[in-house]
Amino acid sequence: MGRLPGMLAAPEPAGPDLVPAAGYYRADRRFSTAANAARIQSAQRGAAALAGAAARARDFEVARRQAELALRDAPPGRVVATRHGDRMLLTEFLRTRVLELAVHGLDLAAALDREPWVTVQAAEASEDLLLPPAAAGRLRAETGWDRVGLIARLTGRHPVAPSEADLIQSARIGRLALG
Repeated sequence: MGRLPGMLAAPEPAGPDLVPAAGYYRADRRFSTAANAARIQSAQRGAAALAGAAARARDFEVARRQAELALRDAPPGRVVATRHGDRMLLTEFLRTRVLELAVHGLDLAAALDREPWVTVQAAEASEDLLLPPAAAGRLRAETGWDRVGLIARLTGRHPVAPSEADLIQSARIGRLALG
């Protein structure tokens, strides 16, 4: 959220091709060891700069409010540049943010030994990004997985049995590079 106001304040990037949300997760330098290390160091610096939970909560609320205001003013069809240099429709970039929140929420629940959950809206948006149309419902029906279980398996947060891997393969899912 903290990056959105700057993205929207910047001029629209020029160029011929727009990257769809799934294309944002392609295996390239963005998921290299160096890029992952830089991402971790940046998060550690940000966390260290905010002493205590109350400071982090205030910082989050300010970032949320600024992002909300910037998004309200964004025109339909707005194109943004990601930190990786992708030209994307703002709506497509926001789909990547929903997936990130959903899967990192699953990570947090696992780390805290809590029951994982995802809102219905986030689950629908995540499934839509992870699977071809209608494949999510078919996979859930054939496996008995709920939405959280499906997303956790497709993003590597839950192990997949060989028979489940075959079902996933049959859905012709293009695996996203999730770092």
